[in-house]
Amino acid sequence: MTQFVARADVVVVGGGIIGLATAERLTAQQLSVVLVDDSGIAGGATGASGGLIRAFDPARHHASWAAQGLERYLRCGWRGTWPQVREHGALTLLPSADLPRHSAQTRALREAGHDLALLSADEMRTRFPGLDVPDGLSGVYEPRGGWLPARQVAHALLCDAGPGLRVLRARATAVRTAGSRVTGVATGVGSIRAGAVLLAAGVGSSPLAASVGVSLPLRTRSVAYGLFDPGTGAPDAALPTIVDVTTGAWVRRWDAHPTLLAGVRSGATDVPETVRTGISAPEEERIRGVMSRRIPCLASAPAVGGRTAYDAQALAGGGTVTAWSEPHGLVTATGWNGGGFKLAPAVGVHTAARLREVLA
Repeated sequence: MTQFVARADVVVVGGGIIGLATAERLTAQQLSVVLVDDSGIAGGATGASGGLIRAFDPARHHASWAAQGLERYLRCGWRGTWPQVREHGALTLLPSADLPRHSAQTRALREAGHDLALLSADEMRTRFPGLDVPDGLSGVYEPRGGWLPARQVAHALLCDAGPGLRVLRARATAVRTAGSRVTGVATGVGSIRAGAVLLAAGVGSSPLAASVGVSLPLRTRSVAYGLFDPGTGAPDAALPTIVDVTTGAWVRRWDAHPTLLAGVRSGATDVPETVRTGISAPEEERIRGVMSRRIPCLASAPAVGGRTAYDAQALAGGGTVTAWSEPHGLVTATGWNGGGFKLAPAVGVHTAARLREVLA
């Protein structure tokens, strides 16, 4: 006999930023939600996120969602309760030859009221002392971009959701159905009955989807970043957050100047779903070697900390939100390839709307 431990309108599997943003929007519509995650709130990839936010999306998969996300973050959420954006500015480096491909997006952002400037390599070197940009690169600069502490945002979303959201710290083991309709989720402590289920647990969503015959191809990808202290050789405090699409590198200021937080996209996949303090010596040197091309002082800056983690990589394209026709009531929101944080407010709105549709 099935033991039911909870009932709700919707079960959300995944306590990261996407699951929380969706759960908060559902409770704002007076729907009840149970969120299931065995690692707790922001216990996975979200808790290790660098929290970079900007309106410009060089991948162009979700350009409007990135812009909507920045707008909501700048307003401190839906109730003004989220942490304030560290408006250090956001600079995206890309080949000058690629600018024409992005002209429609940059024009649309400006028309929507986003402050955005296109900078030449020479302009960037002059504007941001300590930044070395070779000729042939251009920058998309957003003075109101920057970053946020990801864990604090996650817990603010939890508070905003209020009593309509219950968190169950348990392992989800299967999606339950009756005929062609979702009826809830089985967990290690019992089952939850619900009319709709959202899988937003990164790579953990794949086996749950497979339990009802849905293929969700995802793999883990290694993520690591280091904290570097350049000391007196640090760049000017005006240094913005930087994403370099040509190298896969990113950097932002730590809370205390002059420490810098830096990472470089990794090609290592199928890594364990773990988050741990510190980075390996080879990874530290890899990050240092790539980043020093743009910020030379990092070539010799000592590492003073770091984090090794993972994200969920979609095997084809970027992240997607899908309401499956069978089983009816199943929605998935996965595969953001490390870019989910900047999109989360908009993804939450969109995903909550799809869940309401399947409940109707």
